[in-house]
Amino acid sequence: MSEIRENHYRLLMSKEAPKSLGARLAVIGAITFASFAYAFPWQSHGIDMPFETGDYKLGLDLHGGVELDYKIDLEEAKKKGGEYNEKNIVEGLKSIVEKRVNSLGTAEPTIQTASYGNESHIIVQIPTQDFGGDLSEEERKAKNAEYISKAKDTIGKVVRLEFKEMKSSITDADRTERKALAEAAAKEALEAKDFSVVGKKYRDNYENVEYQTGSGTLEQLPREFVFEGIGAVSGAQTTEAFASQKSGGLTMDEGGKIVPLEGNKGFSVVRIRNAVGTGSGKTYEYEGIFVDERPSVWTLAKTLDGRALDERYLIRASVSFNQGFQPQVELLFNDEGAKIFGELTKRLVGQQLAIFVGGQLLTDPVVQTTISDGKAVITGNYTPESAKQLATDINTGIVPAPIYLTSERAIDAKMGSDSLSVIVNAGLIGLIAIVAFLVWAYRVSGLLAGIALVIYAILLLAIVKFFGIVLTLASIAGIILSIGLAIDANVLIFERTKEALREGSDLKRAVVSGFEKSWSAIWDSHITSLTSAVILYIFGISLIKGFGLMLGIGIVLSLFTAMWVSRILILHVSESFEGRESKFVGLKK
Repeated sequence: MSEIRENHYRLLMSKEAPKSLGARLAVIGAITFASFAYAFPWQSHGIDMPFETGDYKLGLDLHGGVELDYKIDLEEAKKKGGEYNEKNIVEGLKSIVEKRVNSLGTAEPTIQTASYGNESHIIVQIPTQDFGGDLSEEERKAKNAEYISKAKDTIGKVVRLEFKEMKSSITDADRTERKALAEAAAKEALEAKDFSVVGKKYRDNYENVEYQTGSGTLEQLPREFVFEGIGAVSGAQTTEAFASQKSGGLTMDEGGKIVPLEGNKGFSVVRIRNAVGTGSGKTYEYEGIFVDERPSVWTLAKTLDGRALDERYLIRASVSFNQGFQPQVELLFNDEGAKIFGELTKRLVGQQLAIFVGGQLLTDPVVQTTISDGKAVITGNYTPESAKQLATDINTGIVPAPIYLTSERAIDAKMGSDSLSVIVNAGLIGLIAIVAFLVWAYRVSGLLAGIALVIYAILLLAIVKFFGIVLTLASIAGIILSIGLAIDANVLIFERTKEALREGSDLKRAVVSGFEKSWSAIWDSHITSLTSAVILYIFGISLIKGFGLMLGIGIVLSLFTAMWVSRILILHVSESFEGRESKFVGLKK
């Protein structure tokens, strides 16, 4: 038996040869250095790095903002009939809410579903906005309150299914409304630090609004972004809203002469970021917002007697395959819907008939022929997955489940900032205290375990940043608990090492034995905790999910650092402490 153990020990020693240990130490050092360079918040300390590392995503309890909890009224959806599928309705509504929130230009919103008993909810978390400019705290709070009110109005709109056709005329009221929209964009752009935020907000939140950026000479700039006096610009300048017209391209007249086409009219707001050079070669860097004078490309498709096609007349949308086995989406209307659809398709042959759900355009196919039997197909370059998604989105509008705001939780940004400072300081103090305890109790091996613990923290922060995991108070609690497990693993290893030393083993043999004998206990405790974390993540609500996710990641990573990083460090250093076991592991004989 002793010979078998000796052979087993020699096998372990051969696996941990000095050259192998040195190579592994180099790998650990490289990974740690790269992780630290990526994870450290350089920009917060005013340091510009040659590479982009991004920022950590903070939850509302740390960043500040508002959490809106919407209940989905599935009972009402059942009463409306149609093709009822709870999962599809919930996911469809979540997708609509996500598009509505994103259309507001919100930075890093979080939208997720949750179940409380037999109720389904959509949780929307909207961070506090900066708004830029030199605003006072009171002005910033007032703007955020206005913004949240607008968000609630936008999210809470009733989900409707609508069929629309291209708009053919523009009224004076339309032009006045669009000019006012351009003036509002100009006002925001003049106050904002970042013009692109305003441009993208208006582009995503309103129809027929464009945002562009580029550079060129005066002749090369898009026609709609050339404003009077641009030649005198020498630096940054933002215009007020002005009347403009896009270039419609070129065509050939009857005499064979190439002439420019007249493009759409509208209103523009331009920011010249920089102007370089002189004369005709002067180059301008620009950003521009163009507001088309048409408020919408689309208008409700109506029959001669004013009936509009909506969710009341469509029975279902489904996926089928044509004779060439290409996926397509089938629409089935009821009797009244078949009559309305027949009249519309007769009038719109060769034109587009668009389908909107929740105010979002899903598809705009061209009507090929009159369809009077209430059965239509939408063809295109669909895959089975994309056709199924389109059918699901359309069905969401057929069986709309109302959503109701059931709770609203606001967190002040300053409170979140204060909490983050307290957490960071407490974490650093706690880490120092843990390392001090390990050094006091286990001497050099305790110091090495402390170094492994610091490496664990660096790797964990790099993972959080790389995958964009949202940090909340609950998720940080999960990290702290996983650190406790990492400490527990080291304590087990050191105590088993001491036992082997008391039995007469030399130091390196005792270290290998300590890792071997503690493995089963460490494995069992980590697997038990990981199972709990998985259950919390799958069945918990939003806050509990964050705790479970970070606990699970921390457990897996702590197992790695305890059994690989600590192992390499301790085996490598133990070679220099043979005969000085008390200094290395704190052994008292």
